[in-house]
Amino acid sequence: MKPNQYLFEKFKNLLNEEFSQEINKYEDGNHLTIADTGFWISVDDKELIIGFGLNHTHYNFDYDSMEDAIDTFFLLLTKKKKITDYSKGSRIFKTKVEIEVDNEELINLGTTATFPLKFWKKTELKTSYSNELLKTEKVTEQWKELINYAQHYV
Repeated sequence: MKPNQYLFEKFKNLLNEEFSQEINKYEDGNHLTIADTGFWISVDDKELIIGFGLNHTHYNFDYDSMEDAIDTFFLLLTKKKKITDYSKGSRIFKTKVEIEVDNEELINLGTTATFPLKFWKKTELKTSYSNELLKTEKVTEQWKELINYAQHYV
């Protein structure tokens, strides 16, 4: 089993344990979401993809760090997310998602943007927050187990 598939199976098992009634499965079970939280994961032959809303990161373990993928997965589950929408008029043209790791320290998950059609209008910001989905203490052992797997896989 490839590492991206192995991690996806481990992540899927954890999500099924914790959110069994709220998991939505798509594409023959290769794409999972947690209800309407914005959190999702997906896998294909080469990559593991972890996302929140439209923002996501592709992890191909021929080039990317398996530890980064594991950390992103668990941080999205256990930390508060700050979502900043940028709009001109009534249309959102950019969304930035950041993970709050410590007191006000933020990790940028990503930014999605389109060309603002009403570029002459003033840009307005709207910030919202998405709370953690799980307590860190509840998944610490799984986190450590997967980091250990990643370190020995290399």
